[in-house]
Amino acid sequence: MSFRSVTWVSRQLRSALQGSTAAALQRDSASLASQQVTWSRMSFGAGLAAAGLATFVTSLPQADCAPAMEKGQAPPINLAKAGFAVPKTSRKIVFVLGGPGSGKGTQCSRLVAEYDLVHLSAGDLLRAHMKSGTTDGQMVADMIKNGQIVPSYVTVNLLDKAMADSGKTQFLIDGFPRNEENRAAFEKTGMEPEFILFFNCPEAVMEKRLMGRNEGRTDDNAETIRKRFKVFLESSMPIIDYYNKQGKVRKVDADRDPSTVFSEVRKLFEQGFE
Repeated sequence: MSFRSVTWVSRQLRSALQGSTAAALQRDSASLASQQVTWSRMSFGAGLAAAGLATFVTSLPQADCAPAMEKGQAPPINLAKAGFAVPKTSRKIVFVLGGPGSGKGTQCSRLVAEYDLVHLSAGDLLRAHMKSGTTDGQMVADMIKNGQIVPSYVTVNLLDKAMADSGKTQFLIDGFPRNEENRAAFEKTGMEPEFILFFNCPEAVMEKRLMGRNEGRTDDNAETIRKRFKVFLESSMPIIDYYNKQGKVRKVDADRDPSTVFSEVRKLFEQGFE
């Protein structure tokens, strides 16, 4: 129950008891037998007040009376649904970077399952935007179809909106920023990452994983995969170097089984939020 609800209930109980006591005092001039009856009535009135209080408490919304979570924390509240905007400065953001097939998606899923995080993929948001049927979404689809680069502000706006709509404050942003333009556009919003979770993995291992995952993606062929590796090295590695100079990069060797990798990821993640 919230502090405000407890205060209101206390006032109602105090008022009910005071009313019962006043009624009893008015009858105090009667005989002892009459007083006994009066006190019985007062007790009965107090009982009714208590019963009414119990009914009130049990009728309160569950969100107010929900038990505290582990570690003494209250259940998470979706501020956006409650009508409150989450300040950008209160957001804790982690950029998750690594080459294609480095295991970013797998590790992000495990982090989301263990922590109160929202996992956002810039690529998924763009694809959903293209299918939205909006004029802006169609513009993005046409640009990609014609081989044009989507302006960074489009991706940044999609990420910003997704974070605001979630009502949460902690985010994993997967596969972003992809280049220097992305990084500069993001930082112009006033937001900065807490740290960069970088999955370092040899190309040979990543290529083997991509070729074996059989997800039906048209870009999962040897020639296209190697082009994607080249783009990552040329465009994304400078981003990692930029944040490494700021002491924000948390690197993990991803050339191991997922459970072993996650054991290290958990430690790096917790250290990053200290």
